[in-house]
Amino acid sequence: MNAILKEKLQALEYAAVHRIFPVPPARDLHPHELLQMVLSQRFGVEYQPVVEITTGETMGFEALARFYRANGEPVASDSVFGLLHNNPLLLFHTEMAMKKLQILHAPPTGILFLNLDPDSFHAGQAPGFNVFTDMFCHHQLPGRELIVEVIENLHIRDVALTSAMIGSLQDAGIKMAVDDLGVSNGLLSFGSFCNSSFIKFDRSWISGHSNRKLAVMEWFIEVARAAGARTVLEGVETPADLALARDMGFDCVQGFYFRDRFVSARPWHET
Repeated sequence: MNAILKEKLQALEYAAVHRIFPVPPARDLHPHELLQMVLSQRFGVEYQPVVEITTGETMGFEALARFYRANGEPVASDSVFGLLHNNPLLLFHTEMAMKKLQILHAPPTGILFLNLDPDSFHAGQAPGFNVFTDMFCHHQLPGRELIVEVIENLHIRDVALTSAMIGSLQDAGIKMAVDDLGVSNGLLSFGSFCNSSFIKFDRSWISGHSNRKLAVMEWFIEVARAAGARTVLEGVETPADLALARDMGFDCVQGFYFRDRFVSARPWHET
């Protein structure tokens, strides 16, 4: 079968499967079920490759959290973290357990991108040290580099927390990336943009793109390059997406187009 045709069929198959069997949201989780999920550490990790456009080589992975009910049914991670924000202590302990898991099962070499919520980071602050910073510094090993992805939203308080987190991580020599640039409920701060090694663009830039949107995206790419940051287009699913990323001048891409390179870890077992 023609390679490009095969890739298109695989992309259509994946899209069809996820339309029929979407990952359910967590909003119907009872608080007791959420607590049991956390206490039982029914967590998993999916490592999505970040691929160099010029070489086609995998230069690192982003570790994404996965959650499961007792029967093994997956639950959307975004909505789980949304519920956990109602209980800061539970959010902190879940984040700590998840980060340990993501580091433990990660591919041994290359860059490992880790998402970290500023609220969780500041919950780990103690006099003279931060538990997350200590963990990350301990796992900066030969052949592996940890990069923390900064997550911001529309709340000014979160931007302030993010700025403080960036300063602490910088003092510890830990690099950062801006995550989801362009997401509809996001807010980009000057500090996070200028102090990041990577700028990651949300798929919304290429979903229903217009000439105006592409022009703005091209401008952001040039600004990132001027700031010394590498650019990553997330959500690449088709050969056309990859071609657009190449034409726009992105350094790297990630998404379901490279699903054959995904690595998953699910260390717990149903009883």
